[in-house]
Amino acid sequence: MNMDIPIKNLVGNFILFLPMGFYLPYFMKKINKVSVFSLLMIILLFIFKVLQLVTRRGSFDIDDFILNMFGAIIGFGIWKSNVVQKLLK
Repeated sequence: MNMDIPIKNLVGNFILFLPMGFYLPYFMKKINKVSVFSLLMIILLFIFKVLQLVTRRGSFDIDDFILNMFGAIIGFGIWKSNVVQKLLK
């Protein structure tokens, strides 16, 4: 088996939603807690996955869901870091 395909899948799904950790709190100021961010991301990811399923443009895989969620939470953690917050002020 070519190991290039699974690695691209894992890294791609992780990195795909990493910017959401920056964009959502930047544009929606009420998202300042991990719990609120996580709930919103679960809803958004579910909508994206259902759209993929309905349009037959992708698949509804739980591993994609988990990796996208993990990437978004890492992005949110970077956004909330002291270094980024000092740069914004």
